[in-house]
Amino acid sequence: MSKYVGAGKKLLEFLIPKPKVNKTKLDKANSNLNIAIQKNKASKAKLGQTIFEMENPKFKGKDFTFSKTNKKTESNKEAYKRIQGENTKTIKSMLDKVTENKKDGGRIGRKFGGGTDLKDIPAGKKYAGLKKLPKEVRNKMKFKKNGGKI
Repeated sequence: MSKYVGAGKKLLEFLIPKPKVNKTKLDKANSNLNIAIQKNKASKAKLGQTIFEMENPKFKGKDFTFSKTNKKTESNKEAYKRIQGENTKTIKSMLDKVTENKKDGGRIGRKFGGGTDLKDIPAGKKYAGLKKLPKEVRNKMKFKKNGGKI
């Protein structure tokens, strides 16, 4: 049984790695070196992109991808206020739309297909029984005998 428990522990260590904690000054220095190397790689990539955009005539007169900016970044409070304002505006427009008496799309005002022009009853023996039906039944079938619209 202990053999299986040990295998399970190894599997868990493989699947769920433990966080690396620097225990010595050397580990801390190594970690800082690795971070500096990654930052250097990123800055090289940015520089390469900027040089490419400067030399390529397609990008002449356009802003660089990684151009510097003096704009202030939005704080969490400012973002919250902006989003709250947008949400309030959206909800207000939805409420205004609900409260006004404007009807949108669909079959508005037509119940059971009513409100449309009715067709004349065709001539001939085949439609003789249609003429004898009550007016309401003919109207539902969209045929008229007297008048046009329902």
